Amino acid sequence: MKILSRLLLAAALFLVPALAVSAHEGHDHGAPDAAATPAPSPTAVPTLEADGGDVQMVALLQGGTITLFIDLLADNSPVMGAAVTMSADGGKPVTVPAAPDGTYRAPAPWATPGEHALNFTVTADGVADLLVGTLTVPAAAPVVAASTGWASILWVAGALILGMVLGAALLSLRSRRAVPALLLLAALALPTDRVMAHEGHDHGAPAPEPVAGNNPRRLPDGGLFVPKATQRLLSIRTQELISGEVSPTVTLTGRVINDPNRSGRVQAPQSGRLMPPDGGFPLPGTLVKAGQVLGYVELVLRAEDGSGISQQLAALDKDVRLAQQQWNRLSNLKGAVAQAEIDDARATLDGLMREREAMTRAVAKRVALTSPIDGVISTSNAVPGLMIEDRDITLVFEVTEPGAVMVEALSFDGPLPDGATVTAKVGTKTVSLALAGQGVAPVPGATRLLLRARDGAWGPSVPAVGTMLTLSRPAGAPVAGLLVPRDALVRGSDGLPAVLIHETAQRFTPRTVRVEPAGAGAVRLVAGVEAGARVVVRGANLLNQIR
Repeated sequence: MKILSRLLLAAALFLVPALAVSAHEGHDHGAPDAAATPAPSPTAVPTLEADGGDVQMVALLQGGTITLFIDLLADNSPVMGAAVTMSADGGKPVTVPAAPDGTYRAPAPWATPGEHALNFTVTADGVADLLVGTLTVPAAAPVVAASTGWASILWVAGALILGMVLGAALLSLRSRRAVPALLLLAALALPTDRVMAHEGHDHGAPAPEPVAGNNPRRLPDGGLFVPKATQRLLSIRTQELISGEVSPTVTLTGRVINDPNRSGRVQAPQSGRLMPPDGGFPLPGTLVKAGQVLGYVELVLRAEDGSGISQQLAALDKDVRLAQQQWNRLSNLKGAVAQAEIDDARATLDGLMREREAMTRAVAKRVALTSPIDGVISTSNAVPGLMIEDRDITLVFEVTEPGAVMVEALSFDGPLPDGATVTAKVGTKTVSLALAGQGVAPVPGATRLLLRARDGAWGPSVPAVGTMLTLSRPAGAPVAGLLVPRDALVRGSDGLPAVLIHETAQRFTPRTVRVEPAGAGAVRLVAGVEAGARVVVRGANLLNQIR
């Protein structure tokens, strides 16, 4: 019986189906059946990019509609209101109408799976271009249900039947040693559809990762994928680099001040109380004329000063009465006294009366504050009842002429030569400034520069007084170089200055560069890029934030 038990166990070990298969070193279970592997469904939108002589186009196929983004190659600005036609696979050209959002849309009944040759014509103001490209429409991904297959089902059924037979045989042996063997067989007969690999094993190629959608993202090589819709949302603009002569400059910091010849200050000439004129104090922004009364300062006497002035007035009143009596007596004795005595008495009386009138007027004196020039109230510190001391330099009003400003700056590179031009960066505009005056500054080694904008240079938006500006003064003879706006510079991942190159319609590549100042709003690219590259000059910082 022992010999028969051992034979049955050995037969069971060889006959049990190996459904749970584990590969060993150097073994390959092969790639899974293609029919049993669900194909990944691509999420990218079928896209066509094409460049012409004047324009750049991106075509997107979504929901049976083709959408065109057409931009100028020169600066990446959208082409609006163009006449666009399209022909697919050599068919008849059809008109692609403009959409309100600046794109062009048309139905695409020809968009079946496969490659389609498309031709486009674009006609607009100053633009006439032909664009050709191939649009690939992928086939719909088949949906395959995962299944173990009939072979696996048969193996499982056979294993169960064999296990039942062997179990019955082992139980009939009535041996205690058969119980562990029965448990071992049951464990080996458990079916499993999962095959685990160990080191050095290969179960076939992994399933491809899902394709990224049509969203802005940073690519593994550091570049940027930015759809045309996002570019328009961020108002991305580009510029082709052209080599030319660039003047080296030195950067200065300037401050906007009032033109001293076209502005004025109003201060109190004496101590007193500030009082408004009829209609109240003028508010900032009010137009005033030269000589217009802006307010009054009423004299306010201290108690000790008031008692002294009262005594002086009383003494003057007494002297006036005595002088009046003296003149009356002498006038009645006319002919008996010399005329000179009468005239002297009259002169004394008149002098005392004028003195008393002056003192009385001084006690109740109200001084008018008037505007020194025609202009606008730019500063007002006037408050009814405000007390002003004669030792104060309180600014009550400041009157300026609209647009009459200058720029003050300190230069540590010596005085400016006559006729030199300094440029200032004001927002997105560069303003040319002429030298109005220069002199020694309180800072050792510095020269104080006073600059005035050339006629009409400020335009409608004059900077406010106190605004800080970035200035550039010439610092040598012109040299050859590539000029870009300062806004084109970004910080690369290594912290160095970089620019974004517009490689293709929807791809941008950061390029580390070396720069030098070349004006208030520009820099010279010394190294890192070549002429002809298209650089992002507006919106570069926004693109650089894409992750």
